[in-house]
Order: sequence, then structure tokens, then C-alpha cells
Amino acid sequence: MLDPDLARSEDLAALINASPSPRLACKEVARRLSQEGFQELEDRDSWADVEGGWFVRRAGSLHAGYEPPNLDKASGFRLLGAHTDSPNLRLKPKPDSGRAGYRQLGVEIYGGALLNSWLDRDLGLSGTVWVDGDSQPTALDFHFDEPLLRVPQLAIHLHPELRKEGLKLNPQQHLSPVFGLGAQREGTFKEWLCDRLELDPEDTLSFEIMTHDLTPACLTGPNKEFLSAPRLDNLLSTWAATMSLLECAQKGAERATVITLFDHEEVGSGSRSGAQGPHLRQILERLILQRGGQREDYLRALADSVCVSADMAHAVHPNYADKHDPHHQVALNGGPVIKVNQNLRYASEGETQALFELACRKAEVPFQKWSMRSDMACGSTIGPLTAMNLGIGVVDVGCPQLAMHSAREFGGSADPGWMVAAMSAFCGAGQG
Repeated sequence: MLDPDLARSEDLAALINASPSPRLACKEVARRLSQEGFQELEDRDSWADVEGGWFVRRAGSLHAGYEPPNLDKASGFRLLGAHTDSPNLRLKPKPDSGRAGYRQLGVEIYGGALLNSWLDRDLGLSGTVWVDGDSQPTALDFHFDEPLLRVPQLAIHLHPELRKEGLKLNPQQHLSPVFGLGAQREGTFKEWLCDRLELDPEDTLSFEIMTHDLTPACLTGPNKEFLSAPRLDNLLSTWAATMSLLECAQKGAERATVITLFDHEEVGSGSRSGAQGPHLRQILERLILQRGGQREDYLRALADSVCVSADMAHAVHPNYADKHDPHHQVALNGGPVIKVNQNLRYASEGETQALFELACRKAEVPFQKWSMRSDMACGSTIGPLTAMNLGIGVVDVGCPQLAMHSAREFGGSADPGWMVAAMSAFCGAGQG
């Protein structure tokens, strides 16, 4: 039975549409938190007066939390983890290229993108430009949600081997988007970008720019049972963690709730804003210190903490059912998926699985369990990194989807709301 309140999935679609880049995803989450009275903090400032809801941003990552009043100094945390980045095509520092009278842009593949899914799509641009702000770099985020680029596929008449060998794409040769007509020279794109943003090219220092599919996220199917969208992996989990945090603040959770939305998961998390970096543990220690606790209290709090690592899960594909373990069949609109891997590609343990199962039962939502075929390797998440860096219990979960890492992915419309309910119950919302 589908969740009758599809407004939640419509709200998720709105967040996805506003978030083509990790920094813009953080900006959208920050906007929603600020509307509910959450206080933005800066890493360089004192956190001595943190009360209630707070959030802090670092590049494409955001961490936020709710601190109930009168917490014990060593009281632990309920953490909800996700990531803000998705595979895509990102512009190179010197993007101007082209041949045969076409202006093109040089791109690099970010993460494990399904390359064929980026062909024959109208693409927009988003990202950040750093400009000289009185001898200091100032970041300017932008979002061009209009058809600016396209990677046309070679006509089948010119590609006879396609029928026998299948599509083979070389990222350097075959994925440079067409940007216009005419002679290409170095600096053309920068001039165009500065003109659009009304910037002086002399003051423009650097940029991080990526492409995105222009088709908006939407509910589909005869009964709106599906969600068709770019970046479900992993903005769905980012949205769910944010909504759960707001519910914890509104209903009054007994424990401190923290959401941790990392960048760079798709490329290994090895950055200052990724899950391998120190930012999360620094934040948690500062929260203990502002309660008046000491290092001993921080370590005790970690021993009393547990994390839900939320990333997407593989639903059974009807055209490739043999790619799935026959005893672990995951369905769209079947509820949150608990992901288990005996080689610790996921961090789920028996105890943490049980905790999440209890949360699902309390919230009265269905849940599923998933394990990869024994003859295939699975991906990983921020879960093992969080368990390793903090030494806390972690359970890896996710909403089921199809077409993971495609420019456009496919999920169920009931699952997002069920994930919010399960996360909120896990964090103890309504128990205060």
C-alpha cells in the first residue's frame, strides 16, 4: 500500500531540482533549516552559546543537529549520515576545445557514472566561481537550469559495429559536450561565464562547474507510484536525514540528533569535506565541550552513540533479475533496506541491524534486507568510514532504486516517507 501523503515525495523532488551540485544541495538544506530557526555556525567561531538547532557548512558538506536542553555531558548522539554528491560530467580547468567547426567543453568523469545515460540529453551547468573579494577569494554559487550543452550520439548508420559489439565510450574522445558553433580559443568559456554572471574576468580566480540533466524530478506511473529523478543517489537520503532532524526538533527527541551530509563519497571520501576527513569528530567533540564536558566525556559520548548510514539500495531489475541474489529480492515501495556485507563493505552489525529493525517496527513501516550475489562485488558507503573514524556502531540502510549512477534514476514514491519515519523513530522523536 502506497503512502497516501505523496506530498513528501513532491517535496523531495523540489529539493533535488534545487540541488544540481553538492554546494547547492547544502545551500538548500541550510535554507530549510534556517526557516525552522536553526542557527548557522562557523568553524572558526566559538560555539560556547550553541542551543537547540544548529548547522555548519564546509564546501559541499553540511552537518547539523538538535541538542535537547539539560543533556548530560556524556550523553551520546544519534547520527544520520548521507552524501551530497552524485556521478556526473565536470568541466576541466581549461575547458575550451572543439573541432569541425563546433565549440566544445572538455569534461572529466566524476565518480562511477553510467556514461551512456549522458548522451542525447539537454544539459545545464551549475557550480561555484571564486572571485577576488578585496584580496580574498569569495565564492559565488550559480545554477543555469537551461539547455546549454549536449553530447550527441553517433548515428547508427556511421556505427555499424554497434549492433555486434555494443556501445563503447572513451571519456576523452566521446563525451565532450557541444557548446556552440564557431572557432574555439582558450578563454572563450570564461568570458561567456563572466558575462552571464556579470563578473570581471580579471577578478575571476577559479571555478568548479558540473553538468546536470534538465528534466525535473517528478512522480510517474498510473498511480504516481514511481519517482523519476536525477541524483536520487544520494539526495534522497540527504532529504530524509534533514526531514528527520526537523521532526526531532519539533517533537522533542531525548537524545542529541546529528545529521552528517558529506561530499566526495562517490570518489572515495578522501577530502576535508569527505567522510575520511576529521570534520565530524571535531564537531562532536566541540558539542561535548560546549556542554561543559571534557575529553573523557567526549569518549563516553561516542561509546553511547550509533549511526544510520543512509545510501541507496539496488531494487531487483525486472529485465536483469539474475543479477540479484534470489533470496534477497528488494522491491520498490517495499520500505527501507538494511544492507549487509560479510566483508564489511557495509558497516551493519547484528546489534545495529536490530536497532534499526526496532525503529521500523515502532514507526510501523515495512523494511527489507539485502545482500549482494556471492559471485559479485558490491559498492560501499560512508558507513565503514564512520565506524572506523569514530569507533561507534553503524547500520547501513537505503531506499531501493533502479538505474543507480544514471543521469536519471528511478525509485518508488512511498519509500522516501517511510525512510523519514524510520529515521525519526531511530532518533527517538516524540519520546521527550
